[in-house]
Amino acid sequence: MARKMSATERAARDVVNKYVRDGLMERGQANRAIRDGLHIAETTVRREYVQNGWGSALYYGQKVAAAREAFDAATSPIARRIKGTELLAREIFAAVFAVVEAEEGPREGAERLTPGQAEEVMATVRDTAREMREDAATPRRRFTTAA
Repeated sequence: MARKMSATERAARDVVNKYVRDGLMERGQANRAIRDGLHIAETTVRREYVQNGWGSALYYGQKVAAAREAFDAATSPIARRIKGTELLAREIFAAVFAVVEAEEGPREGAERLTPGQAEEVMATVRDTAREMREDAATPRRRFTTAA
């Protein structure tokens, strides 16, 4: 008889399965990540959301966007593995948050975004902020008028 999988486990497995399909992780590693980390992720997200009212799709989207950017920038195999593990953890937390928010109900005034939408929004925000910092750091030419 198959055991019943919780919604948070299903969401986390969907994230991990993407890594297995892409060849970034073996099935045993994926199962170990779920077994060892899901309880911590679910407990943390649920406690912060329910008891403290913290967390939003944009918060977790920002974390995933930053981790994805770091993963894409990593060049050595060791750095890619470390950054890939960070990205995996961030994506699991974002997926767990989406389930917890659906189960507990959204807070008043909260944005209704999927983890993918939130990541896209926050990646755009990060790119815009980077461009603004670069523009501010670039000295501008001063034009003078000849009298």
